[in-house]
Amino acid sequence: MPRPRHLTAESRCYFVTANTHGKTQALAEREAAQIVIDALYHLRSLGRIRLHAFVVMPDHFHFITSLSEGETVSRLMHSLKSYTANEINRRRGERCALWQQGSYSHGIRDERDMVARVNYIGDGDSSGGQDAALR
Repeated sequence: MPRPRHLTAESRCYFVTANTHGKTQALAEREAAQIVIDALYHLRSLGRIRLHAFVVMPDHFHFITSLSEGETVSRLMHSLKSYTANEINRRRGERCALWQQGSYSHGIRDERDMVARVNYIGDGDSSGGQDAALR
């Protein structure tokens, strides 16, 4: 069997996960989940990311992305989590922590790793995701 092709630095993809604060079901409502989805699409439309796949679960979300030149996962997640927390809190009339501090990112190593991560997302994280999109 041939070895999987490794991704170059220019095409590096990341599997990223963010959890809600206290693993609450903050994204179980369709409107909250849609805010996260819309924010991902907005980042894509700005050219900050190339969005390959995502799933939004009641208490976390995953996505696979390639970053634009000069973009970092840390800066991207700060923007994404800040905007979505503010927007969800505004619509709910609340002022509370929405996201757990930090996030998890995994640099995808090769095609086999990518397929495994896309399949994981496509399965809705095996626990009933609100929305999954594969691009």
